[in-house]
Formats: sequence, C-alpha cells, structure tokens
Amino acid sequence: MSLFLFFCGFIIFSSAKWIVRKFGQVTYEQIMFHLNMPFDSEIRIILSYFQNTFMTGIILSFVLYFLFSQRYHLKFAKLEKARTYIYKKSLRLSVLYLIFCIIYFCIRMNVWTMLTYHNHKRIVSNFYEQHYVIPQNTLITFPDKPRNLVIVFMESIEATFAKTATHNYFQEDLIPNIHALSDHNINFSDTTDLGGSQVVDGTQWTQAGLFSQTCGAPIQLPIREANFFNPKYDFYPNAWCIYDILKQHNYNESFMIGSNGKFAGMNRFVKTHGHQRFFDSQYFHRSVNKLLYKKRRRDISDEELFLHAKEELNSLSKQNKPFVFTLMTLDTHFGTQEFSEKECTYLYGHEKNLKNVVSCADLQIAHFVKWIQAQPFYENTTIVLLGDHLMMNSSLTPEMKRQPLNIFINSVIPANNAKNRVFTPFDIYPTMIESMGAKIEGHKLALGTSLFSNLPTLTESTFSIEKMNTEIRKSSKIYDWLLYGDTTD
Repeated sequence: MSLFLFFCGFIIFSSAKWIVRKFGQVTYEQIMFHLNMPFDSEIRIILSYFQNTFMTGIILSFVLYFLFSQRYHLKFAKLEKARTYIYKKSLRLSVLYLIFCIIYFCIRMNVWTMLTYHNHKRIVSNFYEQHYVIPQNTLITFPDKPRNLVIVFMESIEATFAKTATHNYFQEDLIPNIHALSDHNINFSDTTDLGGSQVVDGTQWTQAGLFSQTCGAPIQLPIREANFFNPKYDFYPNAWCIYDILKQHNYNESFMIGSNGKFAGMNRFVKTHGHQRFFDSQYFHRSVNKLLYKKRRRDISDEELFLHAKEELNSLSKQNKPFVFTLMTLDTHFGTQEFSEKECTYLYGHEKNLKNVVSCADLQIAHFVKWIQAQPFYENTTIVLLGDHLMMNSSLTPEMKRQPLNIFINSVIPANNAKNRVFTPFDIYPTMIESMGAKIEGHKLALGTSLFSNLPTLTESTFSIEKMNTEIRKSSKIYDWLLYGDTTD
C-alpha cells in the first residue's frame, strides 16, 4: 500500500512538472480542447509524458522496495536504524507525501482558477449579442484587382525575443532579422517599440491562436455533455473566417503545416473553412520523396517546409486566380524543437537551446520573406507574419511582458495609428482583410476591429483584458451557434 501511495503521489507531482515544463501555464480550455483531439497525432508527446511520469515512477518504486525491504541488513548501524524506521512509518510517510503532491499539483496547475473558470461557464452572457459582428452579414468590398495573401504563423514567436528600448530579457536580440522587417513595415504594438497583441482566454495554444486571428473569436468549449465539442464534425461551422471570405471571392487557397493534420483538429478546421488544399506531414510522407522521409521523424522540419512552400507558391502564382497561402512553422515548438545545422550557426552554445532555436527560426523566416519579395507575384501580394501564441517554455516567466508578434508587409494601406494600441488576437482578422485593400463596412468583423481604421478596439473602448476574459468565459447562445451550427436551448 505504501509503495502504491508513493507511486500515485509521484505521478501527480511529475505530471504537474511535465505539463508546466512542456506547455507553460496551461488553461482549463486548453486541457478540455486537447482531451477531445485524436491522441495518435502527437505520439512523441505521449511517449515523453509516460517516460517522465509512469516509467520513472515505476523505476523509483522498485528502487524503494529493494532499499526498504527487510530481506537484508545494512552494515552500518545508523543507516540500518534509519531504514527500519522509514519502513515502519512507510504508510504514514506515503500519505504525507501524497498530500504534498496533491497540494503541489493544485498550486502549479492553478486548480482554483480552473474551478472558478468552470463556474463562469454556468453564467449566460450577452457579450456576443452586443459585440460580435456577424461577418456573413457584413458588406466587404474587394478591389478590382484582388491581392494575394501569404500568412505565416510563426510558432511561438513573441516580441519578447527582441531587444528594444523597453525590454531586453535575453541580453541579445534573438530575432534581429524579424525585428528589421518590422522596422521597414507595419507592426501593431502596445508601445512605441516592437510589440503585439494582448493574449486573452481561448487564444493561448496553436489551434486557438489560428482560430482567434483568422476568425475573430476564442475557442471556448461549453460544459454540456450532450453537446460536447467533437472535432470529427465541422469545426465551428457558423464561424465565418478569412478563408470563407476569400473563397467566396474566388481565391485559390492552400494551407501547409509540418505536423500531423489531425493534431488540434487542424484538418477539420481547414476543411470547414475554405475547403483548402491541405499539406501536412502525412501528405509529405505519402506523396513527396518517400525515400527522403522514410526514416525520418513524423514531423517535417521548417527547413524542408519552406522548400515545399516555395514550390506551392510558384504553382499558385501561375494560376489565373488570386490566392491565399498559409504556412505554420514548427521548429520553435516548446522553444527547443528543431535546429537547422545546414542554414544556421550555433550562436549560443552547441545545443538546441531556446536561444539557438529561436535565432535559427528568425533567419529562416527572413530568408523566406526575402525569397517572396524577389518573385514576380510579390508586387500584388501582402505578407502577414504572426506569432500563433506565447511560447510554452518554463524559462519564460510571467514577469516578462509577453505578446505574440505581428508584421504586415506590403500592405495596400498605411497604418496611421500602429503604436500604443491595446488589442487582442481577434483584431488581427479584420486587419488582414483591410491590409489587402478590401473595405469592411464599419471596419469590424466578429470580435475584431481593423487596426488600420481610426476606431478603438473593444479593449480600448469598453473592456479591460480582465473584464473581457470574464465575459468570454461565460455561456452564450450566439457562441453555441458558431460552435454547433444551429441554435441550442
């Protein structure tokens, strides 16, 4: 019994440490969302969890069993006396250890905050009724010559990594090339320096970051078992996203990621919104140079992904239709995912640490942008670089001022009010539309306000970030309509 209690305690303790180390401070929504995702899409993460929790727990339990069993006696009297004492008190000590682990888990995982969050779900709000602008009912006028759009979601890239007049967290500028791009283009910021959006609930992980910035709403799952979210079906069928708008205006659409498309329901999102041509790691394993990928890991590195992206952009540019191409990078996942020894130099030690991986991603992204700028189709193309969410790495602390980065390159219209703005990922959605020269009646879509307009965002006019978090946690019939595709009781 003592060993069993120790084992349970260790699983609880190590689970909290592993989750925070891998994902940073997770939210209730993030946990609920991923529990509804296919587990086979991220085998490496599952294996990492079992190795660091269950396997380690089993090994330690066996070690303790042999150390404190009564089958032998230690030569040193004091050690034998201590061993005997621990053995006799093992049940009591195991109970205390289990209680300690439970308390540690509750503190590290912010269980109290999650319980409060759950209670908010039982409250009905009119937030969406008052502030959600239904894109399907909004007049959007595109120019006679529609522009192409390239969206690059830069995995976990934050303004935090730059060295500016207001922050220098790493004593180095880890993203000098991206920083330079922001200086010569448009970066919407909450300061006069390089900055980004204010993260709110339902925008803090990959799919939520994508959805919030292209559809203008958070991912918030209702706590109702009968209507529980299921990614096997349409992904927010009544949300009208940038891809739905562009498809309606006869755009070709392609979406490319280096991971398994099942992860986070990405394939369902792409199919529901725009029915885009979709490339994921499984596509490349099946269709592109099977000998190259046969003995490789499941994911495709950014180095390879950018090569495929260039091929697809060349193909799209030769068709007689405007296009939107979306690329989601992966190397900076967790801050230490991948490093390209072919393209990058180890500037900060000789290992895949956060600084090296981020600086390598910075170089590769800048090279990709430079390549696009050298192509004939660039003149009629707007490029948007977006951090999808904050980096999930325990070395980045809440004391740092952290925002996902945004850069608008080759925008049709200038930004007269880009600095000292208070905005959320929702505002990126209409901002991208207007950066292409389209005109939105009222400059608002979903929960977002175009940052190219002179109108204040919701967080500049009505809500603090804390108040917005409180409101979007509550239940809403309009939100259920977005989620399920019909009205609910």
